[in-house]
Amino acid sequence: MWLLSSSVASSVAYKSYKNMWWSRKLASRCLRLHRAKSTASEPEQTLGIIGVPFAKGQGKQGVELAPDLLRQSSLRQVLQSSHDGLVIRDYGNLQYSVDESLLQQQRVHYHHIRNYADFMACNRALIEQVKEMLKENSQFLAIGGDHAIGFGSVAGHLQHTPDLSLVWIDAHADINLHSTSQSGNIHGMPVSFLLEQLRTTWQHAGLQDIAPNCLPKDQLVYIGLRDIDPYEAFILNKVGIRYYAMDTIDRVGVPKIIEMTLDALNPQNKIHVSFDIDALDSNVAPSTGTAVRGGLTLREGISIVEALRDTKRVQGVDLVEINPKLGSERDVRTTVESGLEILKSMFGYRRSGNWSNIDTGILGSD
Repeated sequence: MWLLSSSVASSVAYKSYKNMWWSRKLASRCLRLHRAKSTASEPEQTLGIIGVPFAKGQGKQGVELAPDLLRQSSLRQVLQSSHDGLVIRDYGNLQYSVDESLLQQQRVHYHHIRNYADFMACNRALIEQVKEMLKENSQFLAIGGDHAIGFGSVAGHLQHTPDLSLVWIDAHADINLHSTSQSGNIHGMPVSFLLEQLRTTWQHAGLQDIAPNCLPKDQLVYIGLRDIDPYEAFILNKVGIRYYAMDTIDRVGVPKIIEMTLDALNPQNKIHVSFDIDALDSNVAPSTGTAVRGGLTLREGISIVEALRDTKRVQGVDLVEINPKLGSERDVRTTVESGLEILKSMFGYRRSGNWSNIDTGILGSD
């Protein structure tokens, strides 16, 4: 009798287990089908990458090596691991040539600016490259090179997307004019090419032909400034440009800066983020040409790009001014790792964790 009861109990238990197993199997299959349907309904997120090994906007060689160094440091894998659904297209490094008309402009009008003709030739090519990448991808990343490439990157973006906001994260304002720059280094001038209020100061540059769309002054926000030339300070205040220098950040904190930045940007606009690695403190980004102490911590930099990313409106990103020829091997590694952390967070990595692409049926149904 006991043997019969035990046999019946075992049979019931086996059937119950089998039913439970099939239920879980079915639930897991339904979940996978649901995910596949959701993924199919969502637009594919594609990222175009262009390296811009331009070093003539300043006087320190080495910054041209950064695009290939970041690639060798597993850039693609880092970005891919931050967002499972991200499709990456690498367009290699930008090529350009200088024509006689630019050399003539340099000789006649801009001879006091270092490498003006090369700057314009590179940025003309970059404008076209950005337009092409945005035809084929939902986002793009331009890797410098020095920050002189910010002109072509943003100008090309503006031609594709006229309703654009710009967040310029940098220790420097990069808004000098050819008549105000003491160094003649054009990596300190790219923003002045983008604003309508300053266009007349570049009247011989042909901007109406190569970069017809201007950035509205109220759609530009600076974060991280701490080394502003006197004329730049005058321009920022005279034109009425919103900027958050490090003293303001120290006073109110990064969360408030993020809040004020997002409040300032038109919520209908796409966003371009131009990130100079020297926005970060030189402790975490020592290998850069114009390092300034007292900058953003890496955590603060990540917090800022996370908040911008979460708007789901970031369409273009620059990362510039990493210079592998400056500092020790450890300095270079630290700087590159900081840059990769910024990009990883910009394109999807969440410090709080993400379980959107796993089988949540492992613990059974509730």
